[in-house]
Amino acid sequence: MTHPLLSVDQLTVTDSSGTPVLSECSLRLDPGASLGIVGDSGAGKTTLGLATLGALRPGLHWTGGRVLLSGTDVRTLPERRRRRLRRNTVAWLSQDPAAALTPTMPVGRQIAEMLEGAGPAAVEQRLRAVALPDDRAFQRRRPGELSGGQQRRLALARALAARPRLLILDEPTAGLDRATAEVLVAEIERLRRELGFALLLISHDAQLVERMCAATLRLRPPGSPDRGAPGAARGAPPRVAHDRPRPGPPRSSAPLLEVADLSARQGTTEVLAGLDFSLAEGDAVALLGASGAGKSTLARVLAGLHVPSGGRVSLAGEPLVARAPQRAAHQRAAIQLVAQDPFGALHPRRSVRASVARPAHLLRGLSRAGARAEADQLLGQVGLPSELADRRPQELSGGQRQRVALARALAAGPRLLVCDEATSALDAETAAAMVDLIDDLRADRGLAVLHITHDVGVARRGTERTLVLHAGVIVEDGATTDVLDHPRTAASAALVGVPALRGVPAGASIRGEE
Repeated sequence: MTHPLLSVDQLTVTDSSGTPVLSECSLRLDPGASLGIVGDSGAGKTTLGLATLGALRPGLHWTGGRVLLSGTDVRTLPERRRRRLRRNTVAWLSQDPAAALTPTMPVGRQIAEMLEGAGPAAVEQRLRAVALPDDRAFQRRRPGELSGGQQRRLALARALAARPRLLILDEPTAGLDRATAEVLVAEIERLRRELGFALLLISHDAQLVERMCAATLRLRPPGSPDRGAPGAARGAPPRVAHDRPRPGPPRSSAPLLEVADLSARQGTTEVLAGLDFSLAEGDAVALLGASGAGKSTLARVLAGLHVPSGGRVSLAGEPLVARAPQRAAHQRAAIQLVAQDPFGALHPRRSVRASVARPAHLLRGLSRAGARAEADQLLGQVGLPSELADRRPQELSGGQRQRVALARALAAGPRLLVCDEATSALDAETAAAMVDLIDDLRADRGLAVLHITHDVGVARRGTERTLVLHAGVIVEDGATTDVLDHPRTAASAALVGVPALRGVPAGASIRGEE
């Protein structure tokens, strides 16, 4: 009989109040096998993945069961031996890929140190394998100069370079466009055939799990019926994909946001080139683009976190200075960013309630008591139970952190909400509810919303107009239904899954018009 590479037996994990996060969870993973872990946001997927390494987030406690990795109980090992076992056996790609990268180390060295003396050609090959540029200029960049999707691919390249016996992937395609995700999945499948490692895939994307894994374990909150067993979960709902009737928000003929001839650089590389567009109060606009197209850079420019190299940004007719600290308080409050990496955006030492209350107190002038009450109300609106309000970010799941980031942005009373992949770590039902909540707030408050996303369902459900960004240039701007159903450029067609004409450049028209 084959001995399992990973065995989890009756694992129970509780939070600081004694409430179970995982209850009597069991699984077995043989060498070379594959298992998908699915479940709603906050169901304990990441907690289970970390527990297989003998690790738990702060505030959680191991109260029962055991985990055997290569026949060794990881819980009973001294930390030094546990780290050695993990290093020799497992590669882990977390939901927050930046956490796996050394912020001061250039891209090329991030890969080279995992290849044990291999030459430049091997580094270039690893970068190409995950659809990243392999030129010297890109290899000299630091992780902070990459988009969220590029950071995720770099972290994956590092994980695969170690040639692990077990690869654990936590939401590996979150924040990636369709084409890039397909490249990554194909590379992982190729390397599994070549190297024969086992795969533990944690995802809310049931279609991805069904494609990559032979068996599935569905997690549900402890105490709910039918927690499931390997092979039990197939065909969970897809990503946000349906329209819904939307109330008409108040309209204004004057632009709220104007972007004119905007350019921006990352190091010596130009990532935005001469952008021109505007949004009015109540507008709901999607910005679609492949990973690395410049979407997150644009979001950071609007929020005052990245200095552009040219052009201007105006709010209600007032020019905005480039750096957020130099903007007036009402301007800082007016444009709020829900970042792609909520863990990095939330203060690690502040409770959830304090993080959400702070902008209400500092930017809107609410009393401390009023700001705390506002925070509790907003946390409920974004679907977080009241018992999470006193926790720190590291005690939450990735999806829960994204909802905290949204609540914090709303607490400032913004006029423009910039959502950078704000639903990427959420299950389909929660993501749909989040898009609907943002849409209702838009209608109630006249809030303008810019959804930066790779998820066509988010654009279709929550926006009326769509911009397509390709290589730092807007190549299409039109009604959402027109752009998604009848794309005019090859770049748009690739993003929405419509076949483009062979040989047509990505930014060129595929309908003979501009």
